[in-house]
Amino acid sequence: MVHFSSWRYQRGVRALYRSILALGLFGFAACSEPSDPASDAGPSVEAGRGGTAGTAGTAGGEPPLDAEVPLEDAATDRDAEPADSGDPPFERPDGGSDYTPEPGTCGFDTPAFCDTFELGPAQASGRSGELDATLWSGMRGGPWSPPSLEDGYAVGPARLPECRADLPATVPADRDALICDPIAAIPTRHALITAAAQNYGLTTYRIRQPFDFAERTGTIKLDAELVNHGLGGWPAIVLSEDPSPAPSFDWEERGSGPRNGLEIELSGGWCNTPNTLEVGLYTFRDYEQTSHRPSFDCETPHTTTARDQLNHVEIYVSRDHLEVWASEPSPDGRTFDNFQLLLEQDLDLPFTRGYVSLVVRNHATLKYWLGSAAHQRFDNVGFDGPVIGGWREHSAPDSLTVKQGLEGCLVDGACAWRGDVIVDHPGDDTVCHPEASCTYPGEARHVGYVVPRSDEPAPVAIPIPGVDLSGATRARLALAGTYPWFEWSEMFPPATTINLRYRINGGAWHDRFVNDVEEMAFTDFSPELGGAGAGSGLLNQIIELDLAELHDGDNTIELYSDGTWTGDYRVGVVALDLILDTAP
Repeated sequence: MVHFSSWRYQRGVRALYRSILALGLFGFAACSEPSDPASDAGPSVEAGRGGTAGTAGTAGGEPPLDAEVPLEDAATDRDAEPADSGDPPFERPDGGSDYTPEPGTCGFDTPAFCDTFELGPAQASGRSGELDATLWSGMRGGPWSPPSLEDGYAVGPARLPECRADLPATVPADRDALICDPIAAIPTRHALITAAAQNYGLTTYRIRQPFDFAERTGTIKLDAELVNHGLGGWPAIVLSEDPSPAPSFDWEERGSGPRNGLEIELSGGWCNTPNTLEVGLYTFRDYEQTSHRPSFDCETPHTTTARDQLNHVEIYVSRDHLEVWASEPSPDGRTFDNFQLLLEQDLDLPFTRGYVSLVVRNHATLKYWLGSAAHQRFDNVGFDGPVIGGWREHSAPDSLTVKQGLEGCLVDGACAWRGDVIVDHPGDDTVCHPEASCTYPGEARHVGYVVPRSDEPAPVAIPIPGVDLSGATRARLALAGTYPWFEWSEMFPPATTINLRYRINGGAWHDRFVNDVEEMAFTDFSPELGGAGAGSGLLNQIIELDLAELHDGDNTIELYSDGTWTGDYRVGVVALDLILDTAP
C-alpha cells in the first residue's frame, strides 16, 4: 500500500538530487524539495468599447518529449530564404532603442491594446485586484498539492513593498494586484503584482483582448521589473491560443502549460552573477512541452536587473519565429539603455490569434527565506495589430473562504508569522529552525473550489453573475483544474478515467472526462530527474457549453467529480471564465 504521505516523502528525497543537478542546467531551475501544500465577481467584459489605456474597451522522427534545444543552435540566419510555410517572412520591427514612455501609447502609434494604469485602482475588479476587470482576468493558486476536503488552494497574505500610502503592510490573496503611485525610479502610476501562493505558486493576469498576428510579425511591449530568483520569484510572459488561466511548466514548477502556446520565462542569472537575466522559453503543442533553455555559460546574451526599476521589453512574434529584446533597468523610468536581443527562436505555432498573460511565479519564497511573496512591477503593457471584436467575458469569483492559521516561528517565546520573521531577520533562517515551528493565528484565503465526488451529498455551486447573452453564438468555460493523479493503495488508473461532471442552472448533468489531448499534460517530461514532473498540476482547460442552458443575469455552474481513487484528495478548480463569441 502506498499512501500519499509516503509518496510525497519519496519525491522529497529525490528532489534534493534533482535540485543540485538542475542548478547547473538552467539559471532559474531550483532545488525543489516539496513542502506540505500549500470577492465579488468582475463585471461583464465585452469587446469594442474603446481603445486607450484605462478605458473599458481594448479588452475584449518526432523529437523526444521536452527535447532541449540550445538557443545558440536554434538561432537562425534571418537573411536566409525562409521555408515556404505560406506565411510572410518574419520582419523585425524598428527596435525600442529610442523608446520613451508616452501617455496612452505603450510605445505604439496606434495600439490594439494598451494599459498604462494611470487611472488608478479600479473600483469593482473581482478577481482582478485593483486592475481593470474589463481589461484583465486574474488567477492565483498553486499546482503542487491536490486539493482536499479541507483545503482549496489556500493562499496567505503578502507583505508589500513601497506602493501607496493608503495601503496596509500586508494584503490578502484577492488584493494581489495593486496600482502604485510613483516611486523614485518609476515616475508614473504602475501595477504591482504579488504571488503569495507557495511551492510553485503563480499569479496570472490575462489580457482579455485577443492578440492577432496573422500574416505578420506582431509586437508586444511592456516595462517590467525583471529581478528574479530561482528559489523565489520571477516574471513570465505567456502567449496562448486559448484563454489559459494558469500557464506553468514541468518539472521545476510542477505544472502544465497551455494547450498551444509559448512561455517566456524572465529568469535565470547570467554566468552565476547576481542581478542579471537570461531568458528561457517553453513551447507547447497539444500540451506537449519542449524546452528551449539557454546554455548555462557566460556566452549567453543577458541584461541586468534592479529592484524597483523597470526594464523595457519587446517581443516580436510570427507564426514561425520569436525574438525577445530588453533594455537595462531604467534609473528614472524614462531612459532605457542598451536595448538588445536576448532570445531568438524558430517556431511552428498552430495559431495566429491568442491571449497575452503576465505571470508572477513563486517557487517557494517562505521556505527559502526570501519573503512572504514574490512581486514584480509592470507598466505600459500593450500590443499592436487589429482590435478583435465579437467576444464577451464573464468571470466567476474566487471562493475566498477563510483558512485559519499561517506558518509561524517561535521567536522569544512568542509565535510570529514567518513572513514577518523573514523581514525582521534577513538572511538568518536559523531563527526559524524546525523545532521552533508553530501555527500563527492569521488568515489565509481559499481561492479555488473543491469538487466533491458524485457519491457525496452535494456538488459545489459556483456563481457566474451578470451574464449578457445578446448576440452570443458560442459559449466556452475556461478554468484551471487540479486532478489528483498518483498511486494510492496500489491503484493508478490513467488520467482519462477522471470525470468533471457539470450542470448549468439546475439542468442536465454532463460528463467531461480528461480527454486524450489533455492527458499529454500529465506526462513526466523530464523522467531522467526521477519522476518529479508526473501529473498535470493545474490543467488549463476549455469546456464547450450549450448556449441554451445559459440565461441572461446570474448563472450557476455545479460540479461533481468521478473516477478519483485518492482518499480525501479531490479535484479542484480555480479561475473560471465564461467566454462568449458574439455576432459581428
